[in-house]
Amino acid sequence: MARTSGADRPSRIARQSPRFAAEASALGKRVRKLRESRDWTLERAAEAMNLDLKHLQKIEAGKLNVTLVTLVRIAEGLGEPIASLFKPAKARTRSK
Repeated sequence: MARTSGADRPSRIARQSPRFAAEASALGKRVRKLRESRDWTLERAAEAMNLDLKHLQKIEAGKLNVTLVTLVRIAEGLGEPIASLFKPAKARTRSK
C-alpha cells in the first residue's frame, strides 16, 4: 500500500470539512454553556478538567480535534456524563 502525504490523509481532509467545523463549534458552545451554568471562569474549569487553559479556550472556540481522553476529562471535570457534551442545549422559556 502506498503511503499518503500528510496533506491528503483522510483525517486531515475530514478536519477541513464543513461538517467538522460545525460539530467542533457545537461541542465548544456546549462546553462553554455547561461551564457558564456553573459560573466558572475558564481558569476554574481548566483546573477542574485538568486541562491547559489555552487548550480549553481552543475547544470552546471550536478550533481543536478533541480526543476521547480530553472529552472524558471535560465530562469528569464538569461532573457530567460524556453524552451531555453532545446534547443540544435546551431552549429557555421566559417566565411572565
